Amino acid sequence: MVPTWIQGDAQLGYRVGQKEDSASMKLDVTPKDIFDNLEMGLMAHFEGRHDNHWGFWVDYAFMDLGKDAEIFRKPLKISSSAGVYQGVMEAIATRRTPLERGYIDYFAGIRWWHTSIDFVLDAALTGNGAESRDRSRTIDWYDPVVGAVWVIPLNEDWRLRLRGDIGGFDIGKASKFTSAVEIGALYDINDSWQLNLRFKSLWVDYEEGSKGKRNRYVYDTVTFGPVVGITYRF
Repeated sequence: MVPTWIQGDAQLGYRVGQKEDSASMKLDVTPKDIFDNLEMGLMAHFEGRHDNHWGFWVDYAFMDLGKDAEIFRKPLKISSSAGVYQGVMEAIATRRTPLERGYIDYFAGIRWWHTSIDFVLDAALTGNGAESRDRSRTIDWYDPVVGAVWVIPLNEDWRLRLRGDIGGFDIGKASKFTSAVEIGALYDINDSWQLNLRFKSLWVDYEEGSKGKRNRYVYDTVTFGPVVGITYRF
């Protein structure tokens, strides 16, 4: 597991009796939170390319932090016992344009988000004395994305890799905005194995429902950190 941060804002609607409201939270997941509370996590990437320069990739990563994680700093209307699940999958089609030095892969596709927020509502809001109540919500949405990857040879073994994309566009149930930016390096260990070193930032701004209502859900975050991978080519 490499160090990862998730920071941003979240809102989750709830109902107690006939009362509807939404809890606002500052999301602040640090690498220590992940190491201490990770229940399950996975990162995987598969990529293919034809001689005609058309290709594709499928990328999936998720992390599941238990409800004992103190990841909401100074939360409003909730206890410090809360958890978050974030899963992101990309299904991308690419078209390679060779350059005099290196190449550019233009791409378009779908970024699927699967997120879940769990928290314990403060006892004072439940109307049942000292009793607290669990609240959770799981939301999926799909963002169209377009972007490019630029790879530049530095020497015989090392190459610089830059990536950027933008998407969402508030189309249908898509987010208002999403974007990924990466800078990294590729090292050819041999003809089959390659070392992939990069730093990635992934933004998303998604919301649905009405403010102060039970159907409210907001996930406005940035996930960032270094990524280390080994690629096998065949």
